[in-house]
Amino acid sequence: MKNLFTLIIGLILISATVVNSYGQKIMRLENELKSNSSPMEAKRKAFGTVGKYQFGPYRIVSGKTGWTSTRSSTGFFSSETKSESKKKSSFLFVANDRDSVQVSTSTNTKTSETEKGDFSILNVSSDNYMASFSLKGDTADWKMIIVAKRGAIVRNNFSAEGILTNGVKTIHIREVREWEDGKVPFLKLILGYEFFLDQHSIAAVQSSPDGFQKKYVWLHQNLDEKMKVLLAAASASVMLYTEETLAN
Repeated sequence: MKNLFTLIIGLILISATVVNSYGQKIMRLENELKSNSSPMEAKRKAFGTVGKYQFGPYRIVSGKTGWTSTRSSTGFFSSETKSESKKKSSFLFVANDRDSVQVSTSTNTKTSETEKGDFSILNVSSDNYMASFSLKGDTADWKMIIVAKRGAIVRNNFSAEGILTNGVKTIHIREVREWEDGKVPFLKLILGYEFFLDQHSIAAVQSSPDGFQKKYVWLHQNLDEKMKVLLAAASASVMLYTEETLAN
């Protein structure tokens, strides 16, 4: 059965890309970050299961996908189908051809669909996306988790938030839904994420599902080099997560 919610989203995204292809857009940032950073365009340099994104002095040099498992169940007297899938991957991230970060990711996705004739309606799909970052010379790993939901019963059809922490510092990750010109995309799709430490915006990544819009990364100029590398690796991880979400 075709998923009706996914089909509608796909048609709207196609329409949006046709309109947006006439001009590139930048998502809205907090003024503090906007005034203290420059956008680095991220480009996918090669085909493969793990995209080798590169921006500024940062790049993914290699990656691999691990196992994927899926299970589903439908009640005897119910039109609702519940399913769960788990995926793993990893990649090596390099800064200035010197500093390296080993990144391991996992995604746990739970979905609920209801059959309606020849279509199925996606009630809700909930992702727990986790990434672990091992920085050379760091004694403690940083861990990122993004909880994202989409579907007919989700507010605005999409929602997401997350944190990046080493157990001492906690960086909050907030979704961005508005372009710099104040306009809102179709269905208020998530355009990217902004990273906040102690209520201050320190980094951001634009990773719109609209494939015609460019991807960008911003890093606050006052950050130390190690924090820049960490946030750059986290941004690259978000881009791969966006790809994974679209593939599903």
